[in-house]
This record gives sequence, structure tokens and C-alpha cells, in this order.
Amino acid sequence: MSSTDLYKDCKGNSICMVEALKIAIDKGYEPSLEEIKMISKYLGQPTKKIEAFEGRYLDVFTRLIQKNCIIIENGELCIYSWNPRAYIRYFPVSIDAVGTILFIDHNGKVKTLAYPSHRTHDIEGRRVKILDPEITPIIEITKRIDGYPITFYYNPIIKRWIPATRHILHNMIYWGRRIEVVDIEEIINPYVRLADEIAERQGLYNELEGYDDWTFTFILKVPEPAILKPNIELYDASDAELILLNARKPDGGLLTVKESSKLINWTHVPIIELKLDNKEELRSFIDKCRLDLEYRSTMLRYRDNEVFRPYTLEVKSKIYPESMKVKYSSDPKSLLILTSYGYGEHAVNLLIDYADIKNAGMELVKLYGELENKIKKIIDTDQIIKALKIFNLEHQLKGEVERARRKGDITRFLRKLVALLAGETIYEAKENISKLLKLLSKEQHQIG
Repeated sequence: MSSTDLYKDCKGNSICMVEALKIAIDKGYEPSLEEIKMISKYLGQPTKKIEAFEGRYLDVFTRLIQKNCIIIENGELCIYSWNPRAYIRYFPVSIDAVGTILFIDHNGKVKTLAYPSHRTHDIEGRRVKILDPEITPIIEITKRIDGYPITFYYNPIIKRWIPATRHILHNMIYWGRRIEVVDIEEIINPYVRLADEIAERQGLYNELEGYDDWTFTFILKVPEPAILKPNIELYDASDAELILLNARKPDGGLLTVKESSKLINWTHVPIIELKLDNKEELRSFIDKCRLDLEYRSTMLRYRDNEVFRPYTLEVKSKIYPESMKVKYSSDPKSLLILTSYGYGEHAVNLLIDYADIKNAGMELVKLYGELENKIKKIIDTDQIIKALKIFNLEHQLKGEVERARRKGDITRFLRKLVALLAGETIYEAKENISKLLKLLSKEQHQIG
């Protein structure tokens, strides 16, 4: 067996290449030292030793990667995803662990059937770099639709295009942490069922004809944002929509959103037509994206030498989740956090127009302003510590008070304080903050 034959059906997918080598070694294949080094780098720890490669494989594929398989007549169909309980790391296998689907036949030959859009680099993640656009240009900026990633691929076993989610196939469903599997011809995955129904009704499968060796990634959007984890069973095809993210060619090369949109006539994720030529422009844009009220995050794809996993930076909005919690749950903590960022009026406008809830929201925003002014005046006195003791918050916030005094900035302390005082409803938050204000005024009057 030659190394060329071993990886020829992997389409550049790192999980496929690692699996192909491991299976071949188990069957007696003796790779060269350079081949071991080439493949082991996909596991994040390059080595020329078979034993070290196998040890790292065991660690990654038992602790960090979830592998869900079904046995069929002539082999196994497996889907690979990152363990949601493991901290995200960035090496090729982890980046490709977003629903890669492999077929492994009885002879150990491995083939990539679906290679979804790879994992982006979260700007807040460990050791994630912000590349200089003057050295590595940004070729596309897009917005993240708050929905569910859905992979569409041609399945040669059932001889049709079929969707899959990032963690399980169409004929799988989670019951708690247990996975139920049915016949491969059946669809029981509720996300897949919804996506399949939309694809049938709206002619997506007709659009995909002739692209059998490609992989297309879409976002399934339902009326409530995915960040709030709504019950997907409540929706049908008329409630939801599929939005194109991108396409991957038969050789594994990943197209941009704009390039992908030219292949099929379908709605795609928003593209931001903006050129960022230097670090200063990029930093300014990132700061704006962190305060995006409309989109969950922003993707910046760089033009590098990586064909399969081009470096893509994700900038998550700090306040989008809070905005959605206010809009759909009238969450008092989120309303106060938005207010702390200067979006109090916006937050109130998001509240449902029911009973006097908007008026209560406006009053809460006003109380926040009063509390902010009061704390600015007393942050360096003992009043604030005495008040925190009465509210049983001294131990939780004493360090934040000291930090605010040291840095001369109360914003972080105030944000954490009101989050703890928010309670379950806007009315409870109003009552708690009003009590604190009265207490602080009383203390100040006694000192005066």
C-alpha cells in the first residue's frame, strides 16, 4: 500500500487522514518517519514515533472527539465532532471536528463523504492570533446567522442528498446523553427532518444536482435564536429557512461565501463589503463587532496558503445574547447589562408591549443611572462595603470594589452588582436597586 492510495479519498480532511493512517498501522502498514510526522501534526503534536502517534490518537479520539457510527453492509458510516464538554483547542483535527462524515469500508479504506465548513478561531480563545491584514489580507467579512449549522452531502449508500447536523447523522437522535439509531433510510434527527422538508419544498435538491462530490454548509434559522435553545420540534418548514454558508469542492478546497453563492440560486449569509487595510482599521472594526446588537458574531476570512482550513477569525458580540434575552424573555439582568453599555433605550424598545412592562423597564434604566451616579461619589468610602454586607454581597464583590478604586473605573463593578441584584423579573430588579439606593442615601446622609 502506498501513502498516495491511503489518503487519496480524504479531500484534505485531517480526521480522514489520521484515521486512514491509524487503521493502516493496525493492519500492519509500516509508514515512513516522515509520513508519521506529516499526519501526526494534524493531531497537534508532530512526532516521528509510531507509539507517540498512537498515544496522541487515543487521547484525542477518546477524550476530545466524539465519533458516532452506524454499521452498514460493507463498512461503517461515522460522524466526528468536538466533545462539547472539552475546552476548544486549535489544531487541524479539532478544526475539522464539526460534523466530518467518513465512510470506512471492511478493508479499512477511508473516504470523506462530508467535509463541512471548518471551525473558526474565536478571538477570545486561547492563543488565537489577530493576523495583520497588511501581511495576510482579509478577503471576506460575513455575519453569523444565529441558527444551526446543517451539512448537505450526497450519501452513496442511500443514493440521495441528505442533511446532517454537527454531532449526529439523519438517522440518529439524542435522548439525554444516549443516542438512538434507526435504519439508515429513516430520518429521526429533528433538525435534519426540518432541513430536509425545506430542501424538498423549496427546490434545494434540484439546485444541488451535479454537485455529488461537494459539501454544502447551511444555517437552519427558526423564529427564535439558537442561542436561547428553543424546542426545534415546535417549528415546521413554513417557520424556518435554510441560509447558505459556503461550499467545499470535491478536492476539499473551501470556497468563500460569495464564490459559493454563484453555484446555486439560494439566500446566503450577509457579506460586509468593507476593506480593512491595516491593524488600526481592523482593531476599530473588531471593537464595533463586539457591540453588535443584530448579529451573534462576525467572521473575517484571511487569504493564507491553507486551502482546506483557511484562517477565519470570529468576533463574538458581547451584547447580542443579552439583547435576545431581553427581547424573548424580558430578562432583567440582560436589560441592565445592555444599559451599562449605553443601550438602555434600545433594551426597553425590545421588551414585549404587555401590561406595564415597558414602563417598568424604563424605570429600571433610570434607577441604573441613579445608582451609577451615587456609586461614583461613594466608591472610595466605607458606605459601599456596608451596603454590600447588608445585601450579603461583600465576599462576592469586595475584590471588584478594590479594583474599581484602584483603576478609577466603576463600570465593571457596577455591571456585576446589578447582575446580582436583578432577580427573576424586572419588578424584582426595580425593588432591589431601589432598596440599595435608599440605603446608600441614608448612609450618606448620616455621614453628612
